[in-house]
Amino acid sequence: MNVKRITDDFYISGQVGFSDLTDLAEQGIKSIICARPDDEEGNQPRFADLAKEAKSLNIKMLHVPIRPGQASAGDVTKFGSGYAKLQKPILGYCRSGMRAQSLWELSQKATATHAPMSK
Repeated sequence: MNVKRITDDFYISGQVGFSDLTDLAEQGIKSIICARPDDEEGNQPRFADLAKEAKSLNIKMLHVPIRPGQASAGDVTKFGSGYAKLQKPILGYCRSGMRAQSLWELSQKATATHAPMSK
């Protein structure tokens, strides 16, 4: 698994497998956001199964499944809310990492748009 640093608090990767969870815990990842729908590919672990294993390693998981290029405002809000509440650092993943990164970028933009202006 290839992990890419976006910020000190957010990283992305392609599909996470069961054997990756221990490595991620050892690397200090506290939370994972999955942007991949279940059954997108036949050999992909189901989110609920990964979440159960992650819980045993004290890693929280959030599922924000989107199809490529189809993130809705609700998806961005759900991601942004999870990002704000989950313990960091967070790993976002999907098939390649790009949907996770896009959700992060869209939520950052939405947050900046709604931030109160300084006086």
